[in-house]
Amino acid sequence: MKKEKLYFTEISGSYSANEIYKKVRPIESKKFILNPHKGFATFQNFNGDPLFGEGNERDNIPMDAAGPLKFDMCKKEPEFVDGYIPTTIAYCRWFWNVFEPEEGNFNWDMVKNSLKVAEIRGQSLQVRLMPFGSKNQPQLPEWYIKKAPTRKSSTPYRVIEPDYDEPTYFKYWSRVIENFAERFANHPNLESFDIAFIGPWGEGAGEIKNETVEKFIDMYLKFFDRKNLLVNIDGYQFIYGIKKETGWRCDCFGDMRNAGYNVVPNGLGWNHMFDAYPKYICRAKAQENWKKAPIVLETCHTPLFWYENDMPLEFLDFIIEHGLKYHCSVFMPKYTRIPNAYRDKFIKFADRMGYRFVIRQLKFKRKLEDKRKFKYEMWIENTGVAPLYKNRYKLAFKFKQGAKEEIIHSSEDITKWLPGDIWIDEVLELNTNFDEGAIEIYVSIVDKETNIPKIKFAIECREEDGWYFMEEIEK
Repeated sequence: MKKEKLYFTEISGSYSANEIYKKVRPIESKKFILNPHKGFATFQNFNGDPLFGEGNERDNIPMDAAGPLKFDMCKKEPEFVDGYIPTTIAYCRWFWNVFEPEEGNFNWDMVKNSLKVAEIRGQSLQVRLMPFGSKNQPQLPEWYIKKAPTRKSSTPYRVIEPDYDEPTYFKYWSRVIENFAERFANHPNLESFDIAFIGPWGEGAGEIKNETVEKFIDMYLKFFDRKNLLVNIDGYQFIYGIKKETGWRCDCFGDMRNAGYNVVPNGLGWNHMFDAYPKYICRAKAQENWKKAPIVLETCHTPLFWYENDMPLEFLDFIIEHGLKYHCSVFMPKYTRIPNAYRDKFIKFADRMGYRFVIRQLKFKRKLEDKRKFKYEMWIENTGVAPLYKNRYKLAFKFKQGAKEEIIHSSEDITKWLPGDIWIDEVLELNTNFDEGAIEIYVSIVDKETNIPKIKFAIECREEDGWYFMEEIEK
């Protein structure tokens, strides 16, 4: 079957056949491209599960929501729920009393099953383990309260918390993290793991010495690759995590509350978008950290709550603009219905966050050099806002002639493809004994172990098998 040609031209400096090149200039796709490791995320659920109820998360997302404990293994294909943005990432978090209900008796079945279900539904899994919650949520395990020093928290939540600086807490919480890491730190479907050990939900509200914070974060780094760890944005934990080049996340992105007091004019009160996040990022010198590890944004309340409380669309534009400015890779809006008025803006947001690779041009000699060498130049543009942080993928070429085919990996490290231009100048040597005549050239980004295409380019003419036909070369 003759392949559909993309736009290309031939150029020549003379009439010598050895000096004739081919150029391929693919057509950029204007459609939303669903790719792994970026975009929207589901929350405590997976693709195909029913959305949480309408409205305010506090009224409709269970306050003790601590990650799924029951699983539907019957759904065997990824599917997307109307009212949400298609995703490739699931985010789940569990409290301590769930996975260690008795001292030393760990139960990780919920994590194991979540990793399996996420994979079935076309997602990777982000995980947080939490020591305890706020009022009316699960608290520290009973066995820990009986055995270890605790105190009434000084935060408004007024719950029982560990004495963070007392060695007993480090002993038991580090055992939790080590036990989890032994089983899952290198699991291929674990997207990321939250650093969480202070305050309700592990998000940082609590009194703790800086040296203790350092001790805990160093412990996490002992068991996990820094690129797979996310530190929460507030407190000294953020400053030290950024120093150690971990990723980071925030938990109240989009907070544009104006109700306030003791300000002029009255109403311009404290909120995260103006009074917290810019300050925290600058204070921690985290502006360039996105080049080293991912950024994840979790909403304050839900977008449906914003809409039902008449947040102006100009505020939504501001929120999205700053999400892209922070170079986010993942956005988690709590798995509630996305208002129709927000949908188009969120689709564009999802498409641009993280990486977005466009092949602008491929140039190569019309004939293989010495009948084996494929010499080419390629211009790729990352039109997203971040690199692809996972190193399990390779840029690959497939050469095909009838029943004969060969896949060759480029030497390119695609985790270095920052936003902007990437120029590749390379020679690949074919080992297959192709016959004289035309050889088809395909390109894709593949799993380096299986050679299965995994990352989509934002261009047209993708084949059903995930490869992109470029042109033909002569042997």
